[in-house]
Amino acid sequence: MITAEGKRLGAYWDGIGAQKLNHYLIQDVEHPAYNAQSVLIRSFMVDRLFPGEGSELIEAELYFSACACYALQGNRKGWFPKLYKTLRYQTDGFDLPVFLEETARNHFAELVDLPALCDQLAISLATDFDHFISPFSERWQAFLKQKEIGAIRLLELGCGSANDYRMWHACGLSRFLDYTGMDVSPVNIANARKRFPGIRFEVGDACAIDAPDQAFDVTTAFDLYEHLSPSSMAEAIKETLRVTRDECWLAFFNAHEAPEHQIEERGEYHWNKLSLPLIVESITGAGFDAVTYHVPEILESRFPGYEHYNRDAYLLVATRQADPKNTV
Repeated sequence: MITAEGKRLGAYWDGIGAQKLNHYLIQDVEHPAYNAQSVLIRSFMVDRLFPGEGSELIEAELYFSACACYALQGNRKGWFPKLYKTLRYQTDGFDLPVFLEETARNHFAELVDLPALCDQLAISLATDFDHFISPFSERWQAFLKQKEIGAIRLLELGCGSANDYRMWHACGLSRFLDYTGMDVSPVNIANARKRFPGIRFEVGDACAIDAPDQAFDVTTAFDLYEHLSPSSMAEAIKETLRVTRDECWLAFFNAHEAPEHQIEERGEYHWNKLSLPLIVESITGAGFDAVTYHVPEILESRFPGYEHYNRDAYLLVATRQADPKNTV
């Protein structure tokens, strides 16, 4: 069932047009090849599938994310050409932050080729990012090639035009997913089905998910709940938890530690700043444990001198509490 608000949102996104929907959320810092939240949720996925394995690749891909996003900030601020020249030709024209100095780069040199990354970003900035290829796609494929394990039943809410699924597929992770992608926009779903025939993409509403209780092992969503009215947001979180057996991996682009939501209506949709304490309260009250991660802190603590472009980016992992009736 699609709610009244879901119909309005679907019509709004459809009005953007198929071509733009198919590519605009993979431009600039949004590209899932290096977007920090996308990389981190892939790390959750790898750790869920193969606990404790792949840590070297995860750390290197986070470094790749920091390098790419730092360079793209430079494009916005006008110093990308100097950065590019310094890294590409090893000149002294730009004062590099600590995480990009030679000693730091050497730690990741085998897995992160900064001149090649600069080349790709320069081309993408001059054209578009549709054909940006992450070197980690092949590396994850090689890591996963000999792996065998049962598939995770995974639901992605607000899947768009298979935006993050593209990287899951490119990395070889989709082989381990019994995947369902859901979005209120029929145009997004048509784009996704065209790109990945045979994969389960469905028009659906996060406020009224057409699935039984605990139908999915994991539910994930990127930047979804901020765009809903307060009542719909509460219902969407309730529905997300209802259909989840084990874990939710939720990415927020506009959240804070304040005690109240900041609600901002923008025509057919919202652009809210969500209160993490209120979100956590609703999740723990539904029988889940919740852990939040401030995305800037994750990268900045690892890579001195890096400053994340979005101070309001958070991840939340919700884990269903064990049922005492089912424990020995």
